[in-house]
Amino acid sequence: MGMPSQRPHRILYLDTAPSAGGSVVSLYELVRSLDRTRYEPIVVTYASHAYIDRFRSLGIEVISCDLYGRGDHRPGWVKQVRDSPTMRLLQRFPRGADLLHLLGFVLLLIRVVWPRTRLLRNIIRQHAVDLVHTNIRIGHDREGILAAWLAGIPCVAHIRDFEKLNCFDRWLVGRTSALVYISKAIQNAHLASGVAVERGIVVYNGVDDAAFAASSGASEQRGKLGIGAEDLVAGVIGRLERWKGQEVFLRAMKLVTAALPRARGVIIGDPVPYDLDYQGWLVALREELGLVSQVIFAPFQIDVSATMAALDVLVLPSISPEPFGRVLIEGMAAGRPIVATEGGATPEIVRPGIDGVLVQPDDPQALADAIVQILQDPQAGKRMGSRGRERVCDDFGLPRHVARIQAIYSAILNKQRIGQPACDVR
Repeated sequence: MGMPSQRPHRILYLDTAPSAGGSVVSLYELVRSLDRTRYEPIVVTYASHAYIDRFRSLGIEVISCDLYGRGDHRPGWVKQVRDSPTMRLLQRFPRGADLLHLLGFVLLLIRVVWPRTRLLRNIIRQHAVDLVHTNIRIGHDREGILAAWLAGIPCVAHIRDFEKLNCFDRWLVGRTSALVYISKAIQNAHLASGVAVERGIVVYNGVDDAAFAASSGASEQRGKLGIGAEDLVAGVIGRLERWKGQEVFLRAMKLVTAALPRARGVIIGDPVPYDLDYQGWLVALREELGLVSQVIFAPFQIDVSATMAALDVLVLPSISPEPFGRVLIEGMAAGRPIVATEGGATPEIVRPGIDGVLVQPDDPQALADAIVQILQDPQAGKRMGSRGRERVCDDFGLPRHVARIQAIYSAILNKQRIGQPACDVR
């Protein structure tokens, strides 16, 4: 009799995102492209979002905890403790605010992080997980790192957002087997927090450029969104979150439509659970600016390639530095010219004057000028889109991304060193 074949290594992916966005889409693209003869994915989600069914359609087991639906991401007891007479008195003393913050953090660990850690540790044991892969950042995924450590298995922490690490989080970094940074900007933020350079590696997000090139649903998607065939369309795609700059885009569109009456704006995305009022505020601002017939709001669109194809220019108006901006490489893969605010990882992706135009954050006039510049010169926009697509094919292809992540898994599971050259981004 021959030796029994070894089962694929079981990877638990922890999706703690509050809604579908770049981190969830990136995770989906990774797991759907894994070599299933080597790796078997299991996905744990904290929020109920559109991608759960997409994960399951791949034959992947999804454990949906729906913690945001229960509201324990921002427990009422936090506000009660903070506003109590004792805590208010404490803040009057020197370093009282520091002590209050420390007490709040300890309570967070006891009341939220530890119960979730136990939940995840049980899932790890029940499913015989070999490796945990967290998907946002250290401070957002503490329980995943702790659960893997307590279960005695390795953990890869994907760092997709800026963060300042406290002492506990720096200790957690030491419990990981590898950190994967989505950009050099994110890596630099961790280095500034005292993380050793050898702890992590930059692996850019990947996009299925072939799927975007093959998209033929632009006309249908325009009709679905209420966009006319002759309209000149600038679109923002992303979660409705204040730092994403949808307000700045609205103010810019007031100027754009004054210069180009055929111009239309589209804002696509869902609100986040912790700021549900922002969408209503944006809708009210649209009315205040007199843009009800010029700017369209639409929920998250599952067919990203068709949505990109429906736009004439993709706009990323973030007022805070972008950790990566997955929507940028999606737009470039679809051949769309880009207008984006400069900062964070955006200059690592968009080459000014080649793939698009970069402007300073929170400047409606500069944003409007850049949008008008591209909409008035469609041939220049097409050239930018073509060069952007070439850039994506060369540097942000999905196979390249998956190969590097799988190389990291292989090195960890075989107890080899993570690093050059096998896991390098180039």
